[in-house]
Amino acid sequence: MTANSATVRRHEARSAKTRARLIEAAISVIGAVGYEGASTRALAKAANTTMSAIPYHFGGKKELYLAAAQTIADYASSRFGEAAAILETEEPAARVVRFEETLTHLLNMILEDAESSSWTSFVARCSYENDEAFALIYNQAIAPLLERLTRAASDFSERSSDDEALRLRVSAIVTAIVSFRFVRGITLRWMDWQQIEPHYVSHFEEMVRDLCRSNFLAHDFPAASRP
Repeated sequence: MTANSATVRRHEARSAKTRARLIEAAISVIGAVGYEGASTRALAKAANTTMSAIPYHFGGKKELYLAAAQTIADYASSRFGEAAAILETEEPAARVVRFEETLTHLLNMILEDAESSSWTSFVARCSYENDEAFALIYNQAIAPLLERLTRAASDFSERSSDDEALRLRVSAIVTAIVSFRFVRGITLRWMDWQQIEPHYVSHFEEMVRDLCRSNFLAHDFPAASRP
């Protein structure tokens, strides 16, 4: 290795670290104060770098925001893909069971709280704004999971995967599960819990199973009303 190539590699390594720090800073700061409230000065300070690093590495504040969303989308896509992979089966009799297992797996992923709280705040912010950053996370991570769940539910519910009522019900189940990450305070206060302990998880799993085994997704629910 020449001295010049070694210098280039050291520069690339520092550059990659700076990019990573800026992305984590964006997730933290924007999650706390929102996109509009996050100044480039605050973002640079949180990343322990200069303001000029933002245009140098990303082009601008918006591009940094979208890069942060992309980081979360990549991670969520991988984790949701783990859950969706459980659906794969050629046996018709196993489809309902696999659907149930997928949702309980998703539930456990949500309850384990493996990611930084700043990630949750960031997603909550851009979800509320329903902006370009959330569209990125939705299109790459959430929508593929919903589509696979809906196709699976279609297989055993005897309804088309395009059926509005079926799609709404699948969305409602996933939204209810994901909400434990964002509004768990309601459950904690109502149940007088300090936190969701591991031995409480079975209660949540039972609720998901009961819902899957009810007629909520069955073929005999009323068709969606249309104008």
